[in-house]
Amino acid sequence: MSERDIQRRILLALAQTFHPRGIFWTADTGTARSMDGARVISFGLPGQSDIQGCLDGRWIGIEVKTAKGKQRKSQVAFQRAIEAAGGVYLIARSPEAAVEGIVSALSPDDDRKAAAR
Repeated sequence: MSERDIQRRILLALAQTFHPRGIFWTADTGTARSMDGARVISFGLPGQSDIQGCLDGRWIGIEVKTAKGKQRKSQVAFQRAIEAAGGVYLIARSPEAAVEGIVSALSPDDDRKAAAR
């Protein structure tokens, strides 16, 4: 299954599980030509997660990977920045992993774990 297929399945699972408490969307990066072809337009941030969202007031980023996929250096740097700012970042290879990762990250004992560090 392709990364894009996994991404679609994750978005559906997130909507089914967390609606109306949260909203999730895809966040592509890259370049494109302007409609007149005169300019190249860049969009997105280097390394940003494939899926972004907000659940119960908390920012969440999900990097979607296939079974053998690995993070690039720019993705690791983005993860560190998001976590340092108090956001949730996870790597998911399936819809189940995405839902479980969010539930685990936002569980009440997460605050106790962070305070113990």
